[in-house]
Amino acid sequence: MLSPRQPRALWANHPFIAGLFRFSRQESGTVVVFSLFILVAMILVGGIAVDMMRYENERLRMQNAADRAVLAATMLRENNSDATPEDILRAYFAAEGFSDQLGSNFRIEQDDEDGRVVTVFPSGTVPSLFTQFVGVDNFAMTTPARAAEQFDGGPDVELVMVLDVSGSMNGQQKIVAMRDAAAELATTLLNDAEEVGDVGITLVPYDTWVLPPTGFLNSFVNVIGTGACNDFSNWNTITNTLSLLSIRQNCATDPWRMARPYVSDPALAEQYIQDLRAAGTTSIDLGVRFGAMFFDPDLRPVISELIANGEVDPAFEGRPYDWDEPNVVRALILLTDGTNCCGERYGTQTQDDNTLSVCNALKDQGVLIYAIAYQAPSAGAALMQGCASSPSHYFNTSADEIISVFEGITTSIQTQQLRLTL
Repeated sequence: MLSPRQPRALWANHPFIAGLFRFSRQESGTVVVFSLFILVAMILVGGIAVDMMRYENERLRMQNAADRAVLAATMLRENNSDATPEDILRAYFAAEGFSDQLGSNFRIEQDDEDGRVVTVFPSGTVPSLFTQFVGVDNFAMTTPARAAEQFDGGPDVELVMVLDVSGSMNGQQKIVAMRDAAAELATTLLNDAEEVGDVGITLVPYDTWVLPPTGFLNSFVNVIGTGACNDFSNWNTITNTLSLLSIRQNCATDPWRMARPYVSDPALAEQYIQDLRAAGTTSIDLGVRFGAMFFDPDLRPVISELIANGEVDPAFEGRPYDWDEPNVVRALILLTDGTNCCGERYGTQTQDDNTLSVCNALKDQGVLIYAIAYQAPSAGAALMQGCASSPSHYFNTSADEIISVFEGITTSIQTQQLRLTL
């Protein structure tokens, strides 16, 4: 007699059916399935990260464009251009490819008392690449910006121009082009000043030495020697100038070499700059250290003496300002066409270290340093890079481009007098 289960056993022996039974009892493949789920999740998470990076990059680009555009459009100075603030806004956004995002999303307000206020609120979207698979097709972005400038109460500008006039500046018309560029910057800033004292420009030409104004060193309380120029013993500080040990040294005393503090007359500034000649070796460290003195409030008695002698306008009484004085733009332009040399005072490495010490001390006090390598060798260019406040404050240029560099610095300094309010 046949067992009741016998027909099923015969059915189960079919090769196809038997294979299905074996597959159903097999457990080793479950890890593969789980791994596939993990892989898909990882791809999705990675895709979200990529989309967010793309979004943030575009948002940051548009925010930077908005900030730069409102600052440029807010500037009140005349620049011999027929461009309107709206033209400037559209040009900045077009240059970054955001014309559609700007559209009509801006507001320009101006009156004779409050000055100009420019507001933009561009908006757009960034298409997604990966998150569209989970239903997110794009990311919305809005980058509002607002800048305001007032006719009254704007920040004062204290600018020190530390310019290389060493012998190598004679070549390739370098000093001629530099004089024209520096004179244009000085006259533009001074002509745009509302009142005498709003902008003060100090000119510090340097070669082997820096020649101080007549009688300048008489107020220093710790000076040795009898020469017309001075050297410094401490390069790690830019404060307490009058009490630091200084060593007077013999140097050439041609009038064109003399440092000119707090020039406020555009014609006089142009004359001083155009009178510059080229001679001597290069002491960048001494130039920038001397320039740094004119930001030190400790120098006030010296400036008061120059005012009493009729060499500085009385509007600059009480200068330099305290380091924490609000509403002041402090900037230093440092230009060289060479490197520290030639061993008369210190070795090149020591001079470089001293230069960087002074630059870092200035930056720590909030002074903007625009550093220009003017057809300089690589070592000089590297030193200028180290001194500059940021990569955008460093320029490696030639005689053909120096005018454009100084024009850019002029605009940058004027832009510091504006303020972003969003």
